[in-house]
Amino acid sequence: MKKILAQLTTLAVVALAFVLGWFAWEHYTRAPWTRDARVRADVVTLSADVAGRIVNLGVQDNQHVEKGQLLLEIDPSRYTLAVQHARRSVEVAKAALGQSEATIVASQALLRQRQSEEHRRRTLKERSAISGEEWEKSSTEVAVAQADLLRNQANLGFAQANVQLAIAALAEAEHDLERTRVESPVSGYITNLLTRQGDYATAGGPLVAVVDSDSFYVSGYFEETKLPRIGEGDRVDIELMSGERFGGTVQSIAFAIADRENLPGGRLLANINPSYTWIKLAQRVPVRIQIDPDYAGKANLRAGTTATVTVRENHKSEEQR
Repeated sequence: MKKILAQLTTLAVVALAFVLGWFAWEHYTRAPWTRDARVRADVVTLSADVAGRIVNLGVQDNQHVEKGQLLLEIDPSRYTLAVQHARRSVEVAKAALGQSEATIVASQALLRQRQSEEHRRRTLKERSAISGEEWEKSSTEVAVAQADLLRNQANLGFAQANVQLAIAALAEAEHDLERTRVESPVSGYITNLLTRQGDYATAGGPLVAVVDSDSFYVSGYFEETKLPRIGEGDRVDIELMSGERFGGTVQSIAFAIADRENLPGGRLLANINPSYTWIKLAQRVPVRIQIDPDYAGKANLRAGTTATVTVRENHKSEEQR
């Protein structure tokens, strides 16, 4: 009896171990969870649109800034002078345009006068009151007046074009002056500030990085074997390595990852690795997770920190139902 009981006990222990092993295998290979997750956020890198020395740096490292807040100012003196010069150029161009318009009016009046004289002399010629030479002279004067009018009209077109160019140059100069003030396009946090007041900013050179405080999300890297159990709208539990817990929703799943075994070779042909490893690890695919907007500690999140993500199977968010 004792022998049978011992055998049954052994069988029960083996069966229990098999069941526990099966559940452990299922959990670690199929259950949709991962320890490989990171808190992410959008970082806006601000550069100078114009060159010049930084005369005002109004922020500090790790400071919170609001959208539209002045971060730094580049020396505006040169650009102020450029605006003044452009305004004077507009005034000169408009004055030249006014002179051309006045010349057009005088040329039109002269043409009308020459045409009237030509008409009067033609009538006198028909009556043989004057010689044909005098009529031809008046006709020539009409042609000369018409040519002068056409030339003045062309000059008027050039003057109008010069005014438009001067106005465009003024707008560009004013725009450059505005761009000496670098403002934050988003609300967020200054990070890793290396710029100092007095530095010389070059056009296009990075100056300030701002972490968008409204863009925090979690990126979980799930093994490909677990993707069939993950869908957009699924609810997830997130636990940071520091201990904070909060919820989220699967927002999207990446559609592609890099294939390190298929690098382009000569003539753009596939360069396949000739060796093959017998142990193949499941690829990890990024899954973007939206953090619950009502999470009270959202302002304390730090981009780059590690998190554990567990997907609640068959649990959709209210928007997906």
